[in-house]
Amino acid sequence: MTARRRVYFNEFNLLMGNTTYLPLVSGLLKAYALTRPSLAETYDFMPFHFHIEAPGPIVARHDKPFVAAFSLSLWNEQLSLEVARRVKERHPDCVIVVGGAQVPHHPDDFFKRHPFVDIAVRGEGEEAFADILERLAAGQDMDGLAGTAWRAPDGKLRIECGERAFQRDLDAYPSPYLTGLFDSLFAEHPDKNFQAIIETNRGCPFHCTFCYWGKGGLSRKYRYTSLERTFGEIDWMAEHRIRYLFNADSNFGMHRRDIEIAHKIVDSKLKTGFPEAFRSCYGKNTDEKILEIGKLLHAHGLEKGITISYQSVSPEVQRNIKRDNIKLSVAQGLQHAFNEAGVPVYTELILGLPGETSQSWIDGIDTVLQAGLKNQLYLYICQVLPNTELADPDYISRFGIKVRRVAAHPVHGSQNDPDWVTEYEDILVATDAMPQDDWKRMLVFSWLVMLLYSLKLGFFALSWLHVRHGVLHSAFPLWLGEQCLDATRYPLFHEVVETFRAKVESLLEGGGRGTEVEGSGGIYWEEEEAAYLKLAKDRDGAFDEFAQLLEAFLKDRAIMADPDELADAVRYQKLTTPSIQGVAQRTHDFAFNFGDWFNGLFDEPRPALVKKPQTLSVEAVDYQGDLARLAREVLLWGRKSGRLVNQIKVA
Repeated sequence: MTARRRVYFNEFNLLMGNTTYLPLVSGLLKAYALTRPSLAETYDFMPFHFHIEAPGPIVARHDKPFVAAFSLSLWNEQLSLEVARRVKERHPDCVIVVGGAQVPHHPDDFFKRHPFVDIAVRGEGEEAFADILERLAAGQDMDGLAGTAWRAPDGKLRIECGERAFQRDLDAYPSPYLTGLFDSLFAEHPDKNFQAIIETNRGCPFHCTFCYWGKGGLSRKYRYTSLERTFGEIDWMAEHRIRYLFNADSNFGMHRRDIEIAHKIVDSKLKTGFPEAFRSCYGKNTDEKILEIGKLLHAHGLEKGITISYQSVSPEVQRNIKRDNIKLSVAQGLQHAFNEAGVPVYTELILGLPGETSQSWIDGIDTVLQAGLKNQLYLYICQVLPNTELADPDYISRFGIKVRRVAAHPVHGSQNDPDWVTEYEDILVATDAMPQDDWKRMLVFSWLVMLLYSLKLGFFALSWLHVRHGVLHSAFPLWLGEQCLDATRYPLFHEVVETFRAKVESLLEGGGRGTEVEGSGGIYWEEEEAAYLKLAKDRDGAFDEFAQLLEAFLKDRAIMADPDELADAVRYQKLTTPSIQGVAQRTHDFAFNFGDWFNGLFDEPRPALVKKPQTLSVEAVDYQGDLARLAREVLLWGRKSGRLVNQIKVA
């Protein structure tokens, strides 16, 4: 009898402490391959390699491989290529097959740089991978196999440009959950906490130039799994006690059936306790369905907050990134509706998109904050992803885009082991509309906006400044970012601003995003989060400096503010901010009615702020000096949920 041939799947997901994702891509490939009897009879599918680690042990586990398959993503591309190189070196006859978002659709240079790669798959992989296995088993080459590029025996690259027939029924690709392909992982890896990804449809109708889903994903038409399958997967996850469920749909809430899926997830949590949390990318051009879903999930503690993605509020930028068919008015209406319903909202803008100027960026931030964003504003560095229009040379030339390759540290993931392979990402650092010096200044400004507004370190005091004195939300962060702060007078905020400036220069030199903070849990933090944690170590000193900086800002702007009113505003701000040591004093007397005023900040009409004695009580967690606990519960778990602040009530 002919020996069965071994296939190894390599899908290295992020490792967050002892938590990682089940390998959905590998599971889908294996589940579909097993539907073909000839493949089930010919191949042994070996245990999954499913999380990031040093390459040596992974390579050692490839014993007599016939095929080694790799799913290349932003967070594992270099590790995948290094493992593939070593496997090929050790087992020259092993066929290396790669796929995933990081594999170029025009792979000429990719194959030159990686001579150990034999076959690359473009777009979806289930059918292509099964076809590859069939041809390899029969000793055939890949000639004419749609969606592949392959290295012929003469060493030349063959690219098969044909596209596969459109498969409308996603149930044609069996669920690795329901077919039991992951069941053994729980017994074999008791040290791991598994998270899961659910996919209820594929496709995206939008053509955003920075995104892989539209152009790169090659799937603008929607296809769906059956509700029977989707509900079965949710039941499976509950049975296996999956606490965190991520939805991989591009626009959850755009389809009528999505409300049924949301109800199923809620029912599962009510009956079993699982999943505890559900995250998704929400639809860009709908309102009532998303509002209903968001309220439902929030009411049952499943969703931290609902994403409303602007990316830019500039009409010119919207046109340049092919997002002008996504109505900003809908997003703004949703924002108000969620505010009224008490559902946390987080909004995203991307720095430096083509056509964005420094002034339009500032104006966009003011527009979003002025609209009443009660929870989170995320300001992202623009990633230039393979197979997107943003990465196209003609598009880059048209808008004068400049790109830097930087180390890709896994933000909120475990700090890299010295034996791990360094990953990289490409980021946009300049355009014709936003030269590099402007980009540098806007990045520091953006981190300060998120520190003060998104992380709520200055949200209440600066909202007072905006309402009472007509100061734009952007004004204080802009002013702070442009100061040469006296290190003796403002040691904490001096360090914050200078660290931000140094980080910008580090990025331009190839250093990575993400920062380590001693004593905060051994993971990488966003820059504004790292600054928050450093200030949390000396909360009293930080707010003393903050009060002095506000006074200096008001003086610089010739704004006459009641000093008692300012002092009360800053004191209220401090009381809302979690402390490592908790709050020793639970009640506090104020000269002004700030409790009523801040509680009604987003109401119409807003309560009047008057000089009227008021006693406020504080409900706060005592973190008992544990910075890592505060970091985990306030920033990691609470940032998108509205749990960033202590609760203040009128006594």
